[in-house]
Amino acid sequence: MKPLFELLKSLYRRPVEWVCGLLMAAITGVVFLQVISRYVFHHPFDWPEELARFLFVWVALLGAALALRRGAHFSIEALVNRVSKRGRWIIALLIHIVLALFILTVTIKGFALALRVREQLSPGMEIPMTIPYLAVPISFAVMFKYILMDILKLVRGRGES
Repeated sequence: MKPLFELLKSLYRRPVEWVCGLLMAAITGVVFLQVISRYVFHHPFDWPEELARFLFVWVALLGAALALRRGAHFSIEALVNRVSKRGRWIIALLIHIVLALFILTVTIKGFALALRVREQLSPGMEIPMTIPYLAVPISFAVMFKYILMDILKLVRGRGES
């Protein structure tokens, strides 16, 4: 049986993957609509380019959260591989704690900024800029959840990894 935190990770990962897939499909549809309206009907809409840009930001940031979950971000292991197993564990734990603090800071500041721009409207769609700005704190909140699960796994596996 999977440990509880592994089960929670997988339950949380699937919806994020689905949202990313749906957003990519939406970007494709919106860009296709813009191309058809511009080059076939010679009457382009104002909003598709802006919507595609906002959706792309959401996909990129949620994708970064998924990459964090999978351990796919860039890392240099040349120095870490030279220390003992316990030393690697300590370094990994310290890196995860620093990363968690950074992610938490970006999440908190991102929510504050998203609330600050709630009166500002986007030029093309005239939606509150809070919607695209929320991509940062929501994605970083997902990352924070993933990094906490990784810290828990490191602490439970004390020196094994």
